[in-house]
Order: sequence, then C-alpha cells, then structure tokens
Amino acid sequence: MFRRFSLYIDIVTSPKYYAPILKSIENYTDVCEPITNVSETFEKPNFIYNLLVIEYCKLDFTNRALSLIKESYNHVIVINIPDNVIHFERLYDHAIYRMLREGFYQIELDAMIKEYIRSELLINENTLLDNLFNSAQNSIVITDRKGNIQYANPYFEELSEYSRNELINNSPRVIKTGQHPESFYTALWNTITSGRVWEGIFINKSRNGNIFYEEATITPIVNSHDMIEKFLKIGRNITREKMLLEELSKEIKVAKKVLSSFLPNLYKDEVISFEYQLKEFNEIGGDFIYFKKIGENRYLNAIIDVMGHGVSSALVALVVTQMFDDLMGYLPIADTLREINNVLCDLNSEDIDSNKYVTGIFMDIDLTTETITYVNMGHPDALFCYEDESIVSLTSNNIILGILKIDNINTITIDIHKLKRILTYTDGLYENDSLALDNAVQVLMKHLSNSRTPLEIFELFSEHTEIKDDSTISVIELL
Repeated sequence: MFRRFSLYIDIVTSPKYYAPILKSIENYTDVCEPITNVSETFEKPNFIYNLLVIEYCKLDFTNRALSLIKESYNHVIVINIPDNVIHFERLYDHAIYRMLREGFYQIELDAMIKEYIRSELLINENTLLDNLFNSAQNSIVITDRKGNIQYANPYFEELSEYSRNELINNSPRVIKTGQHPESFYTALWNTITSGRVWEGIFINKSRNGNIFYEEATITPIVNSHDMIEKFLKIGRNITREKMLLEELSKEIKVAKKVLSSFLPNLYKDEVISFEYQLKEFNEIGGDFIYFKKIGENRYLNAIIDVMGHGVSSALVALVVTQMFDDLMGYLPIADTLREINNVLCDLNSEDIDSNKYVTGIFMDIDLTTETITYVNMGHPDALFCYEDESIVSLTSNNIILGILKIDNINTITIDIHKLKRILTYTDGLYENDSLALDNAVQVLMKHLSNSRTPLEIFELFSEHTEIKDDSTISVIELL
C-alpha cells in the first residue's frame, strides 16, 4: 500500500561481507530507501536505527554492550556464526533470532534480508495506518462480522464520549438514540451482510446524552476466501451543519411567509379576471407575479423569472416588482423598465460572481382605450386567444434585464377588441417536462381556447414530473 519508506542500517563486518550484504539490500530499493553505514567496528548511532547487520566476531557479549545494541537497533542480524549450537543458543538467550552460520550462502542472506524487509514493510504500513486513523478528523470504527466493535479511533472516542476500552467488544447500540426505527437497522444490516456498501446518516447519542449526526459509509471487509471478516465505518460529524440547516429552514419559512404576502390575490370584476398558479423548486424561488388595478379600467400585470433559486433570487424578484409598481405611477412602461434594467446592471457589476438576470413580460392594460402596451424582456412567448379561437404568440422583443444598459425599450401596442384570454408563464413549466419552447407553445395553443384554470394547465405538463425549476402560469380573462 505505502512505498519508499526509509531504512537506517548499520553494517559491522569484515570488508569482504560489505558487497554481498549491500547487494542483497539493494534488491528492495523499489519499496524502501536504505541509508547504510559500513564499518569494521561497532559505534553507537546517534538515534535508533532500524537494523544492525553484524559479524559474530564483532560482538561484545558483556551485558552493557548487548544492552546498548538493544537500545540502538530495532532488529539485529548476526552472520558468520561458528558452527556450534552453543553460539546459537547464546544469541537466542539474548533475544537475537536472525542468525546465519559460518560459510552461509548468498541465497540464505537474500532470504533473510527479504524476510526482514517484508516484516518492515508490514510494520511501516501498520504504523502509517495507525497514524492515519488516529489523526483522522472523521470517526473510524471497525467491527467483527457480528457487529461488535474491535477498533475505534480517538476522534470517535471524543465524539461518543466513550473510551476505547468501553467501546471494544461492545455493540454500536450504546450510542443509539431510538430515533431510527428498527427497519432502518434491519435494512442497514441486510445491505452490509450481503457484501454491499451502505451509506446514510446516523442520529446518535453520546455517553452524556448529547445528540450528534454522522454522515457515514459502512464497507464490508473480506478475507482471502472472499468471506466477510469485518465491517469498516467511516463517519463525518455533520451536527453543526444539521443545526445550521434547521436554523436556516426556520428563517426560510419566515422569509417565505413574508415574500408570499407580496403576491397578488386572485382578482375578478365586471370586465376582467386574473388567476395564477406558482410552484417553487424549493422553499423560495425566483418566479414572481404581479397584478394591480391602478385606475378606472386600467390594470398592470407582470410575470418575472430571476435566474437562480433561493432567497437572493426571490429578493431580486421582489425589487423588480416593487419598482414596477412604484414607477408605473408616473412613468411610461418603457421608461419604467429602463430604470429597472439600470438598477439590475449596477447590481450585477458590483458582484460579478453572483449575477442575477431577469426575464419578464410586463403589460399595461387599458380597457378604456382597448389597448395593451406589451413588453417582453427575454421571456417565453405570451399567448393571446381571441373570440374567433385564433391565437397569437408574441415572442421577446427586448434583451434580458440586467445584462446591458440600453436607452430604448421596445413596446408593442395590442388592440384588445375581441381579445378573450391572455396566458403567460415561466420556462419551468416546460423545462420540468424536458420540452422545447416551440413544443410547449403548441401544447398551450391546443388547450388555450378551452376554459382551463392555471392548475389544469400545469397538469398538462407536470402531473407526473419532478419539479426541477420554479414554474408560474398566469391567465387573464377579458369578460
């Protein structure tokens, strides 16, 4: 797993053994970086070395000398031992077990070095894994195949407030809160015992009763016979994120309630009716609708779509709507939209990383003059249905708001004589159903002449569709 670890090696032998020992060690430079010193006499190293390869005749068997060797080296290989069992027993009694007799073959030395390097490799890997587990800022727990804990790293000890001794051979049940149903654990157990990885979120309880959330992955560990031997759980403490999300959720609910208060009521009088349906992608969206009677037989209507979702998009939509409401009291519609566009362009220039662009349809409906002043700022087509069942689709006649400051806003004056119905909508209506705009317009034209409510029109597209974007439909009837 881990390669190229350092090995500090002292070689204390007659010069004729330097070459064969170094040759044997150099066979393993792909897995380790040997730092070797050769000498005919023993000298204590400055720090603890990994290995001493020493000739039997260079050994000092006094207790002080042997103690110094044990203190200075993790492992010792003694070579060229006289062929007498007494010498081997003498080394064995001093806990030196790697021994080569006098007149050893090169292959014997190679085998011993190979065995030593392999053991060092395993020790190094285990040490690195221990350090990795112990320093990891995630909880790591290993259980046997029955689910009993065999290892828990310090992070999990701190999180659970149980010591390792209290956790070992215990079941993870000690941190259960009772907030998960038994079916949750049954499904988890069935998943991992079938050899599959489980991913999910635990709601756990520490020894002192503190609730903590973990986003966890449990992986079955198999042995050489492909049988499950252990289970490895790696968990990330997401308690802080959960608390922040819960707090944010509360704030979003308040924000949604406030923003909803700015939405218009459904409207109907002797000459006109207004209905709409709005569905957000999440708690708060970037779609907004506006309708208001501002004088005798005069009405303002707008449908807007801010690119993006969430509170910031909703606030931009609210600003656009309120500016439209305020400015239309004393400015023509073209001048009103030019002012709104200038404000959005300035806003986007101040924060280029979170630009907010707005599409919209804006209408000034005057039933006295029987005209509608119509502006489409990069928005999907509006549909106008007449008494003879003919339908006119009006495409965009201006750029999207917030992209570029412009002097002239193009308007269209529409004669509403014999006009029966106006339908406007946002792109989420058809994008949620993965339809192109042209196809969506065809569907709407087919059903527009029927007296369908906005909700019924929604169901033409998204009755069985997952909502991926904010969607709004507005229907104005001329009575």
